[in-house]
Amino acid sequence: MIDFSKKRFLVVDDFSEFRSSIRGILRLLAVQQIDTAANGNEVLELCRRHRYDVILHDYNLGEGLNGQQVLEQLHTEKLLSPHCIFIMVTAENTQAMVLAALECEPDDYLTKPFNKVTLQTRLERLVRRKQVLAPVLNAKEADNPMAVILACQAIEEKEPRHAALCQRYMADALEALGRYQELEQLLEQQARSRPTGWNLQALARLWLRQGRFDQVTRLLNAAIRQFPMMPELHDMQAELAALQNDLPAMLNALQEAVTLSPNTLRRQIKLASQAWLNNDNKTAIHALRQCWEVGRHSTMFDPELLWQLASMLAQSSDTAKLPDEAQQWLSIIEKNYRQVPEIQAAAALLRIEEHRRKKSATATAELSALVDTLQDYKHHYAAITLIQLGDWLAKQGANSAAQALWQFCAQRHAGTAGVLEQISERLPSLDLQPLHTALSLSRQAAALHYQDQRDKAQALFAQALQQAPDLIELNMAAARLVQEQFRQQPLSTDQHLNTCLKRIHSLSKLDPDAVEFMRMQSSLELNPW
Repeated sequence: MIDFSKKRFLVVDDFSEFRSSIRGILRLLAVQQIDTAANGNEVLELCRRHRYDVILHDYNLGEGLNGQQVLEQLHTEKLLSPHCIFIMVTAENTQAMVLAALECEPDDYLTKPFNKVTLQTRLERLVRRKQVLAPVLNAKEADNPMAVILACQAIEEKEPRHAALCQRYMADALEALGRYQELEQLLEQQARSRPTGWNLQALARLWLRQGRFDQVTRLLNAAIRQFPMMPELHDMQAELAALQNDLPAMLNALQEAVTLSPNTLRRQIKLASQAWLNNDNKTAIHALRQCWEVGRHSTMFDPELLWQLASMLAQSSDTAKLPDEAQQWLSIIEKNYRQVPEIQAAAALLRIEEHRRKKSATATAELSALVDTLQDYKHHYAAITLIQLGDWLAKQGANSAAQALWQFCAQRHAGTAGVLEQISERLPSLDLQPLHTALSLSRQAAALHYQDQRDKAQALFAQALQQAPDLIELNMAAARLVQEQFRQQPLSTDQHLNTCLKRIHSLSKLDPDAVEFMRMQSSLELNPW
């Protein structure tokens, strides 16, 4: 029997009756400390103030954050100890709900209704697992990957039957240390002896970074046959297609992933962007509507999505006024996001387009001031926003401003599949060869990095940066290499990392690299302490 009397529990559900019911069951298990919450904001606040041993969290909390979004935010803010047991609870068992809940990787998943025996059995199994892994979890909490590896090896030597529990922590630690040859050996061994979704996915990701596209293709095809309900494998197929510049295959893979699991905001954002870049406005508009439906309460949601939706709707119609739905989204932006100046500026440009269609006079000074504002905030916009802003400026006759935004987009977002094709249609005279050369060098350098050939990688990164110093993909790849050195020698490498991040300047929350970019910035800010 496990002693639960000294463990602190948090029960989260929007129905007070269910909270009371679970509290009663936990009392029967001798639990003394039980906190409750009815919504996601309460959970975040409680977790900022207390350290919990077990969280029982309902997935669907009605209006506001859902369980998936709460768990993502807890990880982002590092409010969840590795020792904490997080169990996702839901009354729904639809595929979309289950996969969404599992994608954010809770410790377990429980379907309502359940009784004392079921809950006790799950809790005891999970507590025993955490007890076995305690040395590993302590090292992980201390952010010491070397100690994680040593703890995993000690557990495997002492109790080989628990080796499988340690493999994922070992893989994460090897990756954090940049020991990619050892990581590859570990993953290949696990993929052959005991294939699971995570080790096949991790091996495919490593091979993808190393540029071994043929092997990745075969591995992903086999993994999808074995684990057909893993949308992350289709996400990786999309990444592979992007690196091969196969836009239709990329879009198809993203649609497969969204079909399996439509409730993940980041995936819908990616689908919307790539569909538009692939000239599939219908799919892009549908995905953006889904972003609002499934993600508007998420901390990852950004009003730039609403502007993109309004812009696409306006582009799809050349009537004398903006479509009613576009007007609706613009009104939401203007009312609810007044504190986001870059989005207000973009909305103002669509309002000028509204005046143009109505053939009402638009003050030249107003447009000129808006052009300056858009230039000031250009680092804050995603790739397709920059392209569309240029399109609207061109319609207003501000051709030089439009061309400047398109050229800036190319220099910054050339690594996004489809961007250069869109830019070349608008600026056929623009020489894109230096960007293509820089991208090629960057990807060769990244592959060398993940093959543990860091000196060669660094030299190629330096060549690429001479060709395209503003390219996000290039600076992020170079920053990853520096960050590995930063872990061992923070004072001697922080300037190099800072240089890469400064060249990027800022990122839209919609950019795939936004979360990692912010994490790198945080590591620099905390370094002096």
